[in-house]
Parts: sequence; structure tokens; C-alpha cells
Amino acid sequence: MTKGAGVTKDWTPIISLGIMTCTCYGAAFYAYGILLDPIHKELGWSLTFLGAVFAASQLVSGFGASFAGRLLDRWGGRLVFSIQAIASLCLLASSWVSNAAIFAFLMATGLGVMATTGFYHVSTAIAGRVGPADSGKRITVLTVIGAFCSPVYLPVGALIINSWGWRPALRIFALVAFLGALQASHFAGDGRSTDALGPSPSALQALRASIHRPNVRRMLFAYAFAGFSYSTLLVYQVPIMIDQGLALGTAAGIAGFRGFSQLFGRIGVIPIVSRHETSFALKISYLLAAFGSLFILGGNVWLGLIYGVLVGSSLGASTPLQAIYAQDTFDPEDLGLLMGLQHSVFAVAGAAGPVVAGFAADTAESQSPTVWISVCSLLAAAFLLRRKQIPVPK
Repeated sequence: MTKGAGVTKDWTPIISLGIMTCTCYGAAFYAYGILLDPIHKELGWSLTFLGAVFAASQLVSGFGASFAGRLLDRWGGRLVFSIQAIASLCLLASSWVSNAAIFAFLMATGLGVMATTGFYHVSTAIAGRVGPADSGKRITVLTVIGAFCSPVYLPVGALIINSWGWRPALRIFALVAFLGALQASHFAGDGRSTDALGPSPSALQALRASIHRPNVRRMLFAYAFAGFSYSTLLVYQVPIMIDQGLALGTAAGIAGFRGFSQLFGRIGVIPIVSRHETSFALKISYLLAAFGSLFILGGNVWLGLIYGVLVGSSLGASTPLQAIYAQDTFDPEDLGLLMGLQHSVFAVAGAAGPVVAGFAADTAESQSPTVWISVCSLLAAAFLLRRKQIPVPK
């Protein structure tokens, strides 16, 4: 094989994973935020109920993430992404439903299983394994491609909703996600454990041993607060801006700009980690996101753009930083399983965010409490992170 051919082959799964990230995150995370308000207005379902639907999907994602990671360790990405393709059909089915219970079941199952099988705990584990000598660079490139998700999905989704309604928009999201999962199963179907003996024989023992390590526990608590904050903010960012007086199209445009601004943070990750410890860089990104979140309360386009730059760049940097820090902390032979554990903590904590924020918004008849909830949670995440303790030679 020529050198050039090898490079092309090595980067093909990374590009494929990036595309899958856009289609999966777009349908299973970002799209819900712009669908929420139109569904609320058309069907009269409360924000608490709609937040609970998303929370249920987060719980499905959280409890299933380690299972998906175990499947990845043993059989690779082909099986995992095939499951994701099937799950996207639940979203397609939910677009024809007007019964609240059936909608909640289909939506929570579809979103949850898609997140379980397609979010960064899966894709970054595969990226790290197909190029372990340069895993940080590959993870960063993957997340840079993934950063194009919200700049596309949010404004385009708002345009589709304004033109045709939320049901056709949901159908389009579901079908695109289906195709994205199929291409990933073909081009990024590897990713099995690279250890000579394979993954640990007992998944529960591997999880227990990891959790008993103090540095792992502190990292997981920090990620829990971050997950609580990010899921709350990203689900409700468009309703928050609408509550402050902006139109749906304008709010979705700012939210899309926030997604585009993730590129600034992700492109800067490689030089940042070459100069600073990953945990320190991650702490700074959490603090910047907390500060930037306050600008969404400004109620005008310019302050919204400041929100987009600050929160977008900091959130963009935190995604690869969390993955790199976790992969440096976890044991490599069970990477898929343990990255699933990381996502489980992130998602289960994140499940509480939309419910708490939805209840607070319904009670206060304002979205302002949502922002303060997110800010406080990010401050807690930053406080928990610590630099590595370097042993002093005796």
C-alpha cells in the first residue's frame, strides 16, 4: 500500500464518523430544541411534559451507553450503527402521532437509542482506536466536522418548520439520520478493542474497578454537572431567546451561529493541549461557557451573538477535551465500555436539566431561571476539575 493510500484509508472512517455525528446529533439533540415550541403551541402539551420526554431519552441514552460501548469493544461499529439506523425510524413514526403517550414513547426511544449508539462516547472511541498514535488529532478533526451540525440543522430546521410545519421537519431529520447511520456502518464499521486479549471478561468488574479510582470519580462528577447544564441550555436556548422577545427564525439563527462557533474552540484544541494540561483547559472552557450563558438574557441580536461566540467556542472545545481527558484516564482495553460509562453519567445528569428547567419555566412563566440553573451547574463542574498530581521523586 502506498503512503498516500494509507493516509486516505486511515482518515475515511474519521470523515464518516463526522458525517454520522452531524446526522445523529442533529436529529437526536439539536432538532428537539427547535421542534419544542411549535409542538407546544400546536398540541398544547406543557414544557414540563416536553422536557420530560427529552429527559426520558437522556435516561435511555445514559443507561444504554455502556451496553453500546461493550458491543463496540466486542463487535465494532457496524452493529452499533445498524441499531442507530433502526432507532431513527422511531422518530419517523412519531411525526404522524398526536397522542401524547405514544409520542413520548416513540420520541424518547428513538432519541435515546440514537444517542446511545451515535454520540461522541462511541465515535471518539472508534477514532482513538483507528489512529491510537495520534488519537488527539483524530478526535479533534472528528469533532470539528461534527461542529457543522447545529449551524446547518438549526436555521434550516427553522426554515422548514416555518414553511411546512414541524411534522415534515421531523420526517426529514429522521430520514437523514437513517442514511447517516447506514454510511457509518459501512465506512466506520471497525473499532473493536485493540488489546491482544480483547476487552475484560467481566464488564461489571471493569466498571467497578474504574469507579473506585478517585481521579475517575472526580471526573465523572464534573461531567455530570456539565451534562446537566449543557442539555438544559441547548434544549431551551431557542425558547429562551423567544421568551426574551426574538422571533423563531432569529433565535434559531443565533443558535445556529452558536453551533458554528464551536469550530473556533475545536480548532484551537490541538495547540491548547500542547501547552496546557487537558483538565486545566477543560476548566477554563466550563468557566467561559458559564459567563457567556448570561448574554442570552439580553433580548437583542448583538448580545445573542456574543452568547453564540463565547458559549459556542467553549462548548466546542469542551467536547474533544472531555473525550481526550477521559481516554487518558480510562483503561484502553475497555475504552468503549468506559466511554459509555462517561456518557451514562453525562446523560443521566443531563436528563434532569430539561425537567427542572421546564418546571421552573412553567412556574415562573419565564425562561430566565433556565439560564441561572445552567450557569451554576457549569461553575460546579469547573470547581471539581483538578490538575494531575505529579508524584515527587523520593
